[in-house]
Amino acid sequence: MAVNVPNPGSYQAQLGQHCVNLRNALQALLNDSAYLTSMGGTAFLTAAQPNGLGLSSVDATNIMNIIGGVTPTNATVQSLQTWINSSQPLWGGQ
Repeated sequence: MAVNVPNPGSYQAQLGQHCVNLRNALQALLNDSAYLTSMGGTAFLTAAQPNGLGLSSVDATNIMNIIGGVTPTNATVQSLQTWINSSQPLWGGQ
C-alpha cells in the first residue's frame, strides 16, 4: 500500500509550480547574462567601483564562463526552453 499519497490536484499544481520556478530561474539567468554582456563582461566585473564590481580576474572569468554562456542560442538553454514549453500543460501558461 502506498503511503502519503498526495491529492492529485495538489500534486499536479506542485509539479506545475516547479516548472514555473525553473522557467523563471532560466529567464533570470538570461537577464543576468544580457546585463553582464551589455556592461562589458569581464572588464565590468573587474573594474574598481563605482565603474564595476571590483572582482578578482579569476572570479570575473568564472562568472563570465558560467553566466555569460547562458544565452538564448546556447544549446543547453534551448533544450531547457523546449522542455519548459512542453511542460506547459502542467502550469497552464502562468
